[in-house]
Order: sequence, then structure tokens, then C-alpha cells
Amino acid sequence: MRPYLTVGILWSLFLSGMALGDDAASPQPAPTEVAETTKPAGGAQAAAPQTPKTDEAKLLSAVREALDRNAQEIKSLKEQYAKDMAEQRKKVEEQQKQIATLQQSTQALQNRLKAQTAVANAPGGQNPQGQDRQQKITDLQQKQIELIARQSQLMADELSRQGPALENLQSMTATLESRAKQAARRDLELANQDDALIEQLDAQRRNGPQLPAMLKGMFAPIQTTSSPLTIINNFAVRYDLFTQQRGAGVFEFQEFTPFFLVQLNKRILLSGELIFAPSGVSLGQAQADIFINDWLMMDIGHFLAPIGFWNERLDPEWINKLPDQPLVMRQVIPDGLTLTGLQFRGGKYLFGSPVKMEYSVYATDALGVPGMGQAADWSDLGGVIGTTANINQGMTYGARLAFWLPTRGINFGVSELANAPYFHAAGAITSIWQPYFNYHRGNWDYRFEYGQNYERTRSFIGNSIERNGFYTQLAYRDYKSTRKHLQRLEYVFRYSDARFRGINQAAVASNVSSFATPMDAPVDRNQYTIGVNYYLFPATIFKLAYEINQELRHDLKDNVLFMQFATNF
Repeated sequence: MRPYLTVGILWSLFLSGMALGDDAASPQPAPTEVAETTKPAGGAQAAAPQTPKTDEAKLLSAVREALDRNAQEIKSLKEQYAKDMAEQRKKVEEQQKQIATLQQSTQALQNRLKAQTAVANAPGGQNPQGQDRQQKITDLQQKQIELIARQSQLMADELSRQGPALENLQSMTATLESRAKQAARRDLELANQDDALIEQLDAQRRNGPQLPAMLKGMFAPIQTTSSPLTIINNFAVRYDLFTQQRGAGVFEFQEFTPFFLVQLNKRILLSGELIFAPSGVSLGQAQADIFINDWLMMDIGHFLAPIGFWNERLDPEWINKLPDQPLVMRQVIPDGLTLTGLQFRGGKYLFGSPVKMEYSVYATDALGVPGMGQAADWSDLGGVIGTTANINQGMTYGARLAFWLPTRGINFGVSELANAPYFHAAGAITSIWQPYFNYHRGNWDYRFEYGQNYERTRSFIGNSIERNGFYTQLAYRDYKSTRKHLQRLEYVFRYSDARFRGINQAAVASNVSSFATPMDAPVDRNQYTIGVNYYLFPATIFKLAYEINQELRHDLKDNVLFMQFATNF
């Protein structure tokens, strides 16, 4: 019996040692194995040779490479997790087998111990010495049983501690499977987008980019000769009250001027203007603008004379910040002067700088003889302007040169007009010189313009006429005001003067009614105008202004209160 017991004890110790040895030697999965597993895939992709492709091919290649890398990484993670899962399950199974073996050994030892105890207690059993020895063996076996029980408990505890890790591994496996499904769906979406992109690029190569009909027509190999018509309208009415004269004020319908624009094709723009006024219907402008290149165009027809800055750009009632024109524009510079002829104009930034140069040269029909060519006819600048509507025997030449600094809001320039009749009776040699300066930035707007008009009328009235004058205007509008109505208010002040030589001002003062308004009479005077504007819309304005006309020699009592409504639509 003893040899069997000894062999059982040694066998149990051997099994316990193997179990403990296997548990200590079981390798834990290295945290870097996944990274090491994925490195060859990334390295292989990095080492893949790059071949020159077009932009579209590069884009498609990048999409495919991203899909391949994604698939390889997911595959590597799957394999690694599967390997870890298998190792963990194998380890758990081995530990469970060891626990079962220990439990069987414990049960066998307990059975043997009971059998030995039963033999010793039987009648006629061993002597007292033998009983003592047997008791010692029993105690030793009991200790071995307790040792095996503790080892079994340790194994069970170790297994229970590995339970959360196993659950975590299972959860990670489930997460990986979910991500794999998401990746598969994403791969499918990317593949569909890849196909759609290929089809789109192929369609663009075959048919060109999708453009609106009007824009696509501009790129057609044969230009069309029709396009939509654009009509822009100006409308203005005014109320005048001369405060130093008896009687009520006067309501005045100033103008309704539709402006027609037709873009004939990419290089030709047709434009025309009709003026509807109480005096009748007249032609304001009618011209064809031919675009030669980016910095030069040619105008043919009846166009506004590019003298100074006001005549072309500030004269419309909805742009003019006061209800009246400056004095210098009424009596010195021919406001609203239109000429029939040919003009070349354009603009270009200088040498890549922020300075833009603007230029214009023209040759047109000349200014003729007003009325009967008497002194009263020559003194009225409005009558001189009207002679351009008739065919006359002379030429008018002119040019303008200006510079812009758009980032600073600065513009300045000078213009010159020369009227040259073919012989003395055809008209007067006239020279108009006009420098100007403008500043517009933020809430401030400043204008300055000087004019000098010299007319050689000696052969008609015995002397020449010289007109000089200027105006300066300052306006302020708080565009950033938090109050809507204050933001729409604008405050304006303007000073203008006019001086004349060669005109009988006493005769003019005694016959003011022959002029359209007292302000059109050519007498030396200073003019002060202060006004407040309210913008209902950006191109719709209501103006209120008071104008003081201070004649130097003859008081014409022509201070006036203005109210005006003007709009552009």
C-alpha cells in the first residue's frame, strides 16, 4: 500500500509542478504585435513604385491605394485577434484540465485515506506502533490534500481573473467584426464613388464642363449675334422754392431716361439713351462699344464727352449727392456734352502695381455757332452745347489721362478739349482744360474739379470769352451705424464759384428770364449748398438741400430750397 501511496503523492506533485510551470511560461500577447504585423503592408505600399499619371489618374490611384491599405490593415487585425483568441482559449482549456486532474487526485487521496482509516480501525488491525505510523502517514496525506486543494483554488482564482480579459477579448472581437462590416460598407461606397468619378471625368472629357446657356455661348467657336436686352431707367422729380422771391414753389419733372444695353456678342456692346422731358423726347446717347483687347476699346457714335470726371460719372440725378449741379458745371464746363465721332479708351494697371492708368482720346464733330452768333447767344453755354447735334464744318479733339489707387480710394486726372472749325464763320476755336481729384473711402466722399473754358469769339462779338470756376464737395455717411435710419442718412456740403471775362454781366442780369434758371446766367458768383439725403434703397434717394447764390455785382435773389426724389431701376 505504501508504494502506491508514495507513487500517488509524487504523481500529484509532478502534475502540480507542470501546471504551475505552464502557467508561468504561458506567453502574453505583445502589445506591438499588431503594429509589427501591419508594418509590412504599409512598407509594401510605401515601397510601391510611383508612375507619372494625370491628375484624374492620380486621384483614382490614391483612392485605390487607400482602399488596399484599409483592407490589408483590417485583415492583419483580424488575423492577430484570431490568433490571440485561439491562444487564450487553449490556455483556458489547459487550466481547466489541470484543475480537473487536481480534483481527481484529491478525490483519490481522500478515498485512500478513508480506506486506510477503516482498515486501521477494524478489529484485529495494526498494533499501536503501526497505528502511530499510520496516523503520521494519514496526517501527511491530509496535508498533501490541503496543498492540492490550495493549488486547485489558486488555479480557479487565476482562471476567474482571466475571465474579464476573455470577456474583453470577446468584446474587442465583436467590435472588430462590427468595424469590419462598416469598413466593408465604406469600401462599397468608395468603390461606387470611384465609379461615379470615373464616369464624370469621362463625361467631361467627351462633352466638356457643364455651363449655363449664356456662359456656354461665350465659348462657342462661332459667336452668336443676339442676346437679351437690358433696360436701365432713371427717374427724377424736384421741388424748387426761391426764398427771396414772391410766390409758391415749383414742382419740376426733370427726366425719365431709359438706357438700353444690348450685348451683341463677346466684343460688341450697343447702348442708347432716350430722354423724356417736358420739352419733348431727345436722344441722349447712341453708341457701339467694340472691345479690342483687355485694355483698349473703341466707341463709335453719339457719346458723352470724357471731359473731367463729372460729365460721365456724377451727372445722373440718383448719383449726384445734391439736387442741383455745381455752378462750374452750368456755366464753365458744358455739363451733359455729347459728341458724335470716334473714341479710343481703356485702362491698365502699371507694371503689376496697385496704380491703374486710365486713358481716352477722341475726334468728333465740332461745336458750331449758337443761334445767330450774337453776344447773348455766345454767353449762354447751353446754346453752345446744342450745336453739336447739327452737322458742322469743324472737328473737336480731346484726351483724358487719369490715375486710380483703388485700395486708397484715390482718383485724379486731367482732360483737354479743343474745338477747331475749318474757317472763322464755322465756329469759335475753343479750349477746355479740366483737372480733378476724388477721394472715396469708408464713410467719407470728397470731390474737387476745376475748369477753364476759353472761346475765341472775337470775329463774332469783338472779344473772346474766358470762363473759370471750380467746385469742392464733402459728404459723410455713417455706414456702420447700428441705427437703420441713421445709416441711411448722408450729409453733404459743396462750394462752387464761377468767374467770367468778355461777357456783359449787366446785360445778362437784366435778362435773366432768357436762361433756363437764374443759376444758368453767366455772372460772377459764389455758391454754397448744404444738404441732407435719405437713401430708401441704394439707388433710390430723397434729397433736401438749401443753396445760397452770392452774386458779386448783381443780386439775382436766387437762393433756393430744393427737394428731390431720384431713383434708378
